[in-house]
Amino acid sequence: MKHIIYVVTFLFVCLCTTSFSQKITYNYLVDSSNIDTKKVMTLFENYIHSKPDSLYDNPYWNNEEKKQYKNFDFLARGEFYPSLYMGFPIHVLSIKSNHGLYEIKAQFSNCENGTPYILCIANFYAKKENEEYRLYNALPINRQQWLNIKVGWVNYYYPPYHKFDTLKAQKMNLFIIETCKNLGVEPTSFTYYMSNDFDEIQRLRGFDYWIGMGGEIKPTGRGGNNEVFCSGMGENYFHEPYHVLIGPHYLNQHWWTSEGMATYLGGSRGYSLEWHLKRMNTYLKSNPNINFNNMLSLRTMDEYSDYRYVIGGLIAKRIYEKGGWNLIKEFMNTGNSDEDYYKAIEKYLGVKRADLNEYIRKQIEIEANK
Repeated sequence: MKHIIYVVTFLFVCLCTTSFSQKITYNYLVDSSNIDTKKVMTLFENYIHSKPDSLYDNPYWNNEEKKQYKNFDFLARGEFYPSLYMGFPIHVLSIKSNHGLYEIKAQFSNCENGTPYILCIANFYAKKENEEYRLYNALPINRQQWLNIKVGWVNYYYPPYHKFDTLKAQKMNLFIIETCKNLGVEPTSFTYYMSNDFDEIQRLRGFDYWIGMGGEIKPTGRGGNNEVFCSGMGENYFHEPYHVLIGPHYLNQHWWTSEGMATYLGGSRGYSLEWHLKRMNTYLKSNPNINFNNMLSLRTMDEYSDYRYVIGGLIAKRIYEKGGWNLIKEFMNTGNSDEDYYKAIEKYLGVKRADLNEYIRKQIEIEANK
């Protein structure tokens, strides 16, 4: 599930990135007189100024992770739009050494009219590779403090306080096998990080703070690059594994189709599609002006329900009820533009765009009264 952080960051960037250029400063406690610390400082500066959000054989990153991952800098991907390296000034808070492993704690932030805006506080690691310092991801280092077990297709990492639930893990594998079979996809193994609170996941990944932090603790997840990060659902948060397993095989689908299918099969925020539909039905009775004829312009209803998940899930459900998995697979290959999505609904459900508002409200009420 995508966080509100994407929207916040996008708006902030639109307002602010033209007003400053990237620069790096240091906390006065960082000891640049130490030879190795100075080398690490130079390494970090060189990396930041080497277009780190571009995919190429960056000379400042370690070779092992570059060989293993196309997107080798884990902090650069998936968290901020367009990238962590979008131009925020960087203030290095500390550089700490532990037997040759250096932790670089860096704050990405700006100050507008005397008000500080902090995008994140991120941790990078550096150590020697062939006698030269190179950068490393925080995740593989931090996860050594967590427990690890593989059950079927899933390689689980979880904090020591968690009591692993084998039954839930088995249900996850049944979900994987059935979903892949139904959608004509071969199952593949993936890594699944889980905790009680998503803040723990972010610290594991290397973020001490990020702009989306805070709010009520609730089930949260995201997935990509053969990894799932989730909190609050234990061993069987089905929504994100759906994306990891199925998404790469259906690239010609609209994003509402993808999120709708994930919600139809795996729920959202820890609740089933049926739960969300009942909730949305109540909400719509108090908001009669919402127009589903232009539904793709709608975004988040509130912190629990998002239109693309709930309405997308309802559309997927109706198409499955009409033609089963074969029709679903056709629907998932109908194009990724907004026009394609509206045309697919008309083709498979017989509902024109001009009639969507009436149709969707009626279908939501039918589902809510079941």
